Amino acid sequence: MSRPFEARSLPFLRLTRSRLARAALVAALALTVIGTGCDIPPPNAPTRPLAAYAGRSLQLFDDAIDPNAVGISLEVGADPRTDRTLRERTQIGDAAVRVRVTTITSKEDEGTTRYVVGVRTLEKLAGQFPPPESFEISIGKSSPSSGLMKGLEGQIVGKTFVAFVRAFVRPDGDQELHFHLAADSKIEVASVKDAAILAGL
Repeated sequence: MSRPFEARSLPFLRLTRSRLARAALVAALALTVIGTGCDIPPPNAPTRPLAAYAGRSLQLFDDAIDPNAVGISLEVGADPRTDRTLRERTQIGDAAVRVRVTTITSKEDEGTTRYVVGVRTLEKLAGQFPPPESFEISIGKSSPSSGLMKGLEGQIVGKTFVAFVRAFVRPDGDQELHFHLAADSKIEVASVKDAAILAGL
């Protein structure tokens, strides 16, 4: 008389079933992740809520260099100790950092020249979201310093500045960094630190 088929008499079958169960679990988890659509952010996506680049931010983070920061005195500048704009940049920006310009690359962009400026952070002065130690900023045709760069491109490499930076969200969901470069002077640095203390940064 033949014996009835029993799964426990075949160890390899138990192993196969275990593998199948494990594979099914992995597949279910993968489908769950894909189904949510938000567990894996796209490249360069903001990791925190960012504002759009508009309104007052266009003046505060204007992608420009103060002329007096490169030795050009067009007019008497505001005293950093009483400068409301400096205080505002410090307090609403992502960070204020001392930087040194390491590279400048000019690129043709729709018939105009855009300057990509590589900088290296020397010291963090204020802010909760400082940029990486080395990062790039861009000076395009809409920047007030576009003309300035044409004459001083070769003289800016190696110079130090106080950089006020803030990240903004673009309409496509990616982020972009805007900035303002000021003179790297003792009074500017002290004023930034004082503004940060007042804001509790």
